[in-house]
Amino acid sequence: MALEFTEMKTDLNIEKIEEIRKTIQEMVRSLFLSMQKDTQRDGIGIILDDSSLDVQKCNELYGGEDNIIYCLGTSKITPKEMEQKIREHDTIHDWSLYISSKFISSLCKNSVRDSKENRKKCMRLKNIKYIDTSHNREEVLDEIVEDLKNQI
Repeated sequence: MALEFTEMKTDLNIEKIEEIRKTIQEMVRSLFLSMQKDTQRDGIGIILDDSSLDVQKCNELYGGEDNIIYCLGTSKITPKEMEQKIREHDTIHDWSLYISSKFISSLCKNSVRDSKENRKKCMRLKNIKYIDTSHNREEVLDEIVEDLKNQI
């Protein structure tokens, strides 16, 4: 029998949540800069995966000329199609198996909406490459690896 998580209730207000999020982003940025100094001398790169940043904020924090930035999104799929893909691939080891359909549906709507906005922002910024992973995700990820190899 699977446990089903529902949306969490919280007493924290939006301002407090944003304050916590900003503090975490500053900590990650500081860690990134420290790691970058340590790894540059050895020619090692850093991969940072952060879905909490929007494209504009990512550009502000990490948009230096030495950094290669990709924005992965799902702008070429409907929220319903995304939800179906998630459910098709559920196994006992997937985070989504134990999450309610209502929560997954909400997550998919937000993901598609945010992806469309991020795609537009990437087109304006030019230094962040938007890559759509709506379909053929594995192939797209392989293409990113090849692109990185060509840039390094």
